[in-house]
Amino acid sequence: MSNMYVYSELLGLNEVADEMDPIVRPEFWSCLDKLYHSFPKENSNPTNIPKRILCKSDVLLKIQTIMNDVMGQMSSGESPTMKHINRSTWENISFKENIGLQMVNDPKMTTVRYESPQSTKKFALMMKVMSIMYTLVQTDKYCTKRDLFYQDPTFFGNQLAVDEAVDNISCMLQIPRWHLHVLGTSKGLLAGDLSFQDADGNFTSCNSTKNGVMVPSHVMGIEKDATFQKLLDDGFHLKFKQCILVTAKGFPDMNTRLLLKLLWDKFHIPMLALVDADPHGIEIMLIYKYGSKALAFESEYLAVPSVRWLGILPTDIKRFGIDVDSCISLTSRDKNKISDLLSRPFLSSFPGLEKEIKLMLELKVKAEIQVLDSLSPMFLSSVYLPGKLQYGGWI
Repeated sequence: MSNMYVYSELLGLNEVADEMDPIVRPEFWSCLDKLYHSFPKENSNPTNIPKRILCKSDVLLKIQTIMNDVMGQMSSGESPTMKHINRSTWENISFKENIGLQMVNDPKMTTVRYESPQSTKKFALMMKVMSIMYTLVQTDKYCTKRDLFYQDPTFFGNQLAVDEAVDNISCMLQIPRWHLHVLGTSKGLLAGDLSFQDADGNFTSCNSTKNGVMVPSHVMGIEKDATFQKLLDDGFHLKFKQCILVTAKGFPDMNTRLLLKLLWDKFHIPMLALVDADPHGIEIMLIYKYGSKALAFESEYLAVPSVRWLGILPTDIKRFGIDVDSCISLTSRDKNKISDLLSRPFLSSFPGLEKEIKLMLELKVKAEIQVLDSLSPMFLSSVYLPGKLQYGGWI
């Protein structure tokens, strides 16, 4: 008797007659229905969603104000400076349960001085990027951060310098960078029960493509492209037609996060994260849920605090009898990251997270989603995920 059959028996997935697939039965979705109805609905009406589109003239005025201030300092014989919030310290971060991470009211600032040898280049770079942003907004054109770098690669030096300048300017102006017409390169993929029409009027159905392009029962955010493609190859999105599958292929990009936030604001459907049981995977799940330290000033636009951790959980390693030899030993870097995670301000608001993290430390191993293949090649799509969805195996 195969392991997959045994685990299916334990989960009750073999008790249904052949002619009645369990996933089409309404009771299959009862746990997800309960999760859906547990969410506060006071903001579920699209008319109550905070207005996110800034007036073009307001954006231009904010940039002009900074530029005029710099010119005024120079006209007065002063060495010009600019200030932005220090995005690298947790001291500037607070936590609000229905928003996620956010900047404190009186944050510590970083001063960029033109006369300082340590920041002259940074000052010039920020001024140049702001001038490009001004032109983009004024002409209603957009570019990616990569395009921005290639406008003057010799001056910018490297892509990281451009990325930092864009985020610092966005934070300084308190304007999301998509309103500054600078976009990140899209890398996310979607598949499932979602159709949409883009700004050019092109209609896309995410059910109509084999490799993925995305009212369903839930959204599943998947850490790895390999796992996403495996689920497509296994026909998971066709069998579970009420599910939208999403992957950002690792660290979540802004476009993918904006889409998930939009789906949450519009429909309030459950969002589940499928990530590795390691510090990096947990961090990815937490960014979807609460936002990041560096972009805490944009959490209102990006974070979805209702996200639940579906798997793979450290407790799953014990629950399914996964051989620890199939897992990977924690490194000193992993342990340092775990210590950092255990100090986060939202820990008490996420029941079960601390227990899972501490179990990882106790087991001294981390597990990738692919470890489930050691039980059966089809275990993830045929047993693990159906069981988790049916019986509410998330935290």
